[in-house]
Amino acid sequence: MSNNQSITVIITYAQKNKVYNIEIDPSTKVQELINEFYEMLHPNGQEKIILKYQGTQLNPNGTFEEQKVRKGTQIDLLVETQGGL
Repeated sequence: MSNNQSITVIITYAQKNKVYNIEIDPSTKVQELINEFYEMLHPNGQEKIILKYQGTQLNPNGTFEEQKVRKGTQIDLLVETQGGL
């Protein structure tokens, strides 16, 4: 294994009052973590999972490292309903 220095980030899911401590490799794309949350949370097809860091939505195609996410960073998880209710 090359220098795989995984970091622990804190994912806060305020809508469900849950907090997850997740270990990630900083070179992971944000979308990969979003996909894992889809599997865990099973939102319906109308819902979209968004990760925000310091009030800014993380780019799903970028890595955590590129977006300055560090060990111990708190990330907000939001599930938004697309379209109407």
